[in-house]
Amino acid sequence: MIETSNIYALAYSSRCSADVLNSDLDEILVDASAHNRMADVTGVLLFDGVNFLQYLEGPEEAVASVFDRIKSSKRHKDIRVLTSGEVPERYFWNWSMACAHADASMIQRIEAARWGERTHPHLEVDGEQNPGLRLLADFWSSVVQHQEQQQARNDKRDSANRADLTDEGE
Repeated sequence: MIETSNIYALAYSSRCSADVLNSDLDEILVDASAHNRMADVTGVLLFDGVNFLQYLEGPEEAVASVFDRIKSSKRHKDIRVLTSGEVPERYFWNWSMACAHADASMIQRIEAARWGERTHPHLEVDGEQNPGLRLLADFWSSVVQHQEQQQARNDKRDSANRADLTDEGE
């Protein structure tokens, strides 16, 4: 018999208590990514320079441990849990600590969306059950699509540059 483990999710928003420079954020992300990978926690982080919005998922104890680290960090203030509870699956399974810059208005829209009860036993990504998670998933999908398009443009440019160098060498 295949054993299935419960996946727990927690979404929160907070404000940055001090100026976080891009280099600081990069350092935080590297550290958090390593910690989350070892703890089997996945999720995404949005940041607009002032506000954070993060969705974490994984084993309940691991998510709670990560969130405890966040709550004890001097970088966060005004932490607000948007939702927490078991979910039927991971929605951001391939991201141990993904981060994207988002406009303040997007973070506010996602934060203000209806996330359901504080403890939400079944977060369905169908827009009806959990509009907050739907907005976050849609936004993240657009981020990934943009990154893929940018990578395709870069690959095409690099290929053209290699072709030019080959032509010059003949």
